[in-house]
Amino acid sequence: MIFVTVGTQPNGFLRCLKEVENLIDTYGITEEVVAQIGYTNFLTDKFTTIPFTGENEFKEYIKKASVIITHAGSGAIFSSIKLGKRIIAMARLHDFNEMADNHQTELVKKLSDGGYIIDGTYSLVDAWPKLEKFVPRANDFQCDIVPVLDKYMSDLMK
Repeated sequence: MIFVTVGTQPNGFLRCLKEVENLIDTYGITEEVVAQIGYTNFLTDKFTTIPFTGENEFKEYIKKASVIITHAGSGAIFSSIKLGKRIIAMARLHDFNEMADNHQTELVKKLSDGGYIIDGTYSLVDAWPKLEKFVPRANDFQCDIVPVLDKYMSDLMK
């Protein structure tokens, strides 16, 4: 199963979900795809959509997934890294009015350069073939970085 999560931002993340449809069409993906779409107004017959999940359900989807396609929220990314998942992250971009700034691109670049994830910010179709040889770097963080990053990001937005 491929699990897609776009987070819970009130403005949704339509670009990511349209890219998932394009990805399925381009590569003829037949594996089950489940997407947590948050507030995104989106209908499709290509994969299963759910608006929101509880924390335990979210963790179960991540555990079961062979691939995670995620927005660049630190919680989703680091939860997946901890489980050794293959991750493609698509940062929300200011240019598309998806975020107030481009801080997510910085996180994606650092983690991609470090070998933890694949950067799919501009195209999931271009990122997908990289999965074939991608072995994610093991979680070697010295602390539980998610709360640290969440606090940092919250402070930035003030």
